[in-house]
Amino acid sequence: MSENLNQNLYSRFGLQQDLSRVQGGCKKYFKGLIVNILGPITRPDAYQESDKLWDIQSVVLDEVCRQLFLDIDDWYGTDSGSGLKRLVEDEISDEFPGAFTEYLFRLQIFINIAYEQDFIRQELNELAKEIEKYLNDYPILGVTIKIYKSKAPQILPVTSKKFGQDIKNTLGLLELDKKYEHVLKNFESGLKEFLTSKTQANYKDAIEDMYTACDELVKAIAGNKNKGFGHISDKDVSSLVGLNGHQKEMYKNLRIWMDEIKHGTNKNFDKNDAEMIISQIGSLIRFIILKKT
Repeated sequence: MSENLNQNLYSRFGLQQDLSRVQGGCKKYFKGLIVNILGPITRPDAYQESDKLWDIQSVVLDEVCRQLFLDIDDWYGTDSGSGLKRLVEDEISDEFPGAFTEYLFRLQIFINIAYEQDFIRQELNELAKEIEKYLNDYPILGVTIKIYKSKAPQILPVTSKKFGQDIKNTLGLLELDKKYEHVLKNFESGLKEFLTSKTQANYKDAIEDMYTACDELVKAIAGNKNKGFGHISDKDVSSLVGLNGHQKEMYKNLRIWMDEIKHGTNKNFDKNDAEMIISQIGSLIRFIILKKT
């Protein structure tokens, strides 16, 4: 992650960043990025092949409204303006009154849908890069964006530079081989759950996703659907994935801890515990994949 210039400037002048103010500024800035960078579908008439772009806008607008439970008729007005542009300005901007996590959810939905349109894939990736630059400058927001080679960019949690970089490295390794697709799916799902978690039950769900990611990792490495994370300390599995005796015991204890949380016998955990577990699982995934490659 890049040097956090904004935080350094605030500190130099003895100022502190206010989270709600930064969140509002983020939503306002991203609104402008979406409207301008995705101009081909927010302002189709300003581009060549406008007929095709109007068709793409219609597809994106319809699907965004469907997934966000919005009335499509509210955005198809009688004037010649862009319904998608108005939707972004009202529903994916600083005008949206909901919680910041709900805003991020809406932004992710929009990114997922726009990415499916090959004709604007280049603009969508440019948008993701600009979002990444902004999030790097404001770590107080607690999120980053992972840009993949073959799927839509994903907004994910980050609590420190190291945590954020570790997460990106883990996701990057999982993307390299199709046999890890189920590991990637569950690891990413756990991260998204962690991002929006507000209760212990939410953190439990995130930890369960991480457990499933480990199950899928062992199955992929062993080539055996009957093996999973529960076998991580078995002699045949631990040697197969490349764990020495100390590492085997360490991840055995991690698996027991996660098992207790999954089955409700351990109710003494919080956000910090969930973050620690995610970090440990990311470390395990990176270690095993790098060992195998």
